[in-house]
Amino acid sequence: MTQRNLHWILLAALALSGCGKSNLSVAPVSGTVTLDGVPLPAASVLFQPKDGGRPSFGVTNAQGRYILEYSLNQLGAKVGPCTVRISTESHGDNSKNTKELVPKRYRDTPLEVQVESKSNTIDFPLTSK
Repeated sequence: MTQRNLHWILLAALALSGCGKSNLSVAPVSGTVTLDGVPLPAASVLFQPKDGGRPSFGVTNAQGRYILEYSLNQLGAKVGPCTVRISTESHGDNSKNTKELVPKRYRDTPLEVQVESKSNTIDFPLTSK
């Protein structure tokens, strides 16, 4: 599956999952993504629960800040261990293709974090070396 297809599948899943009651095992997650100390804008941030379940998704702003969305009606991510994938490559129909700026080692081996049952600030200080 290409990254382009994964991106669109995740967006569709988020759009379709907006119905239903909220999940109490979801906690707010936000943070900053930097590369060599510089904010990384327009980066996709995907948290996938290690025990399965719905992923959460966010996109960084010009200051590298992201806020995860669990569904259309709920911000956050599933509580527990998650793998994290970060990418700047996009292939949307209404946008031009962008170059991948995240170093290959972060894409080959996803980052791992623990989402706590409280408000979480999880920063990703990526380095190119």
